[in-house]
Amino acid sequence: MKIDVYAFSRNGVLLCDKIKHGLTLDEIDVFVPEKYSMIKEELNSIGNLHKSVRQSFETRDAVLFVCAAGIAVRAIAPFVKSKIKDPAVICTDEKGKNVISLLSGHMGGANRLSKKIAAITGGQAIITTATDINGKIAVDEWAHDKNMSILNMKTAKLFAAEILENKTAGLTSDFPVIGVVPEEIDPYNKQNYETGICISLDENKKPYTNTLNLVPRIVSVGVGCRKGTDFHTILKSIKEVLKENNISCLGIKSINSIDIKKHEDGIVKAAEFLNVPFYTYSKGQLNTLEGSYTESNFVKKITGVDSVCERSASMGSNCNKLIINKTIKNSVTVAACMDEYNVDFNY
Repeated sequence: MKIDVYAFSRNGVLLCDKIKHGLTLDEIDVFVPEKYSMIKEELNSIGNLHKSVRQSFETRDAVLFVCAAGIAVRAIAPFVKSKIKDPAVICTDEKGKNVISLLSGHMGGANRLSKKIAAITGGQAIITTATDINGKIAVDEWAHDKNMSILNMKTAKLFAAEILENKTAGLTSDFPVIGVVPEEIDPYNKQNYETGICISLDENKKPYTNTLNLVPRIVSVGVGCRKGTDFHTILKSIKEVLKENNISCLGIKSINSIDIKKHEDGIVKAAEFLNVPFYTYSKGQLNTLEGSYTESNFVKKITGVDSVCERSASMGSNCNKLIINKTIKNSVTVAACMDEYNVDFNY
């Protein structure tokens, strides 16, 4: 995670150093008042707190305040938007005794990060989310951990409310379910449940009155196009091909193509719009793939590869399983591969 830490006292600064050394796998920047910024070279002067916190909210995965909770609340108040967009926010006292998960406990990972920090400081993680304190599944945190997109957050809230009332929800999955399933979820659908989870690439699948659609991000899309094809045409083509195959755009994990398209503006912008990475591969890499692909002599003459979209989709996947063969839309070629995926409730 990329974490910004704010401390306002000498003891707080010392605690920051301890936390930073404990979270070795994370990228951490520490901000302190100017008078403490000389204690260590890597410390940053806060400057304007309002501007600094705004920058943290826009660019970081988590923000940790080492101070009174009231200071933290006032600092973040102007920038709080939604549980989908907000970073994790944690607040701890300068002794590290109480580590409070303040914002985005589930989807942002504040609950989990609070527990990590408490283990470092020897303090106690303060978790207040209802599902956690009642021992129920936090479906938004679980979905985030398992790399699934939530189609409708209102339904997620309804699901949480139902299980907190000790009701049981159904489960429908297009993927194998492994391991232990929480007791509040029935994977066998022994009753006609009004509320349930549907795990599928098809976001229009609604087996329950209140269906919580979860879409695994497991689809690698391969794209080929003529030079200069505009962003709208490429995006429209991707959407149309996926829709024809009952695959939600929420399931896309990456856009892929040959390296001569690395700076193809239309593809780059389409990937940015879909909020997924854009990967490119050399003709040598693409030609190493074994299997049957839709060949094009014209494409091979230009690029040295017989099928750019299919082979690049395969390169972006972990199992080389084409679920959409080369399809031409608006002079754009689109193909897709799907990763292997299992539903596991261990998180």
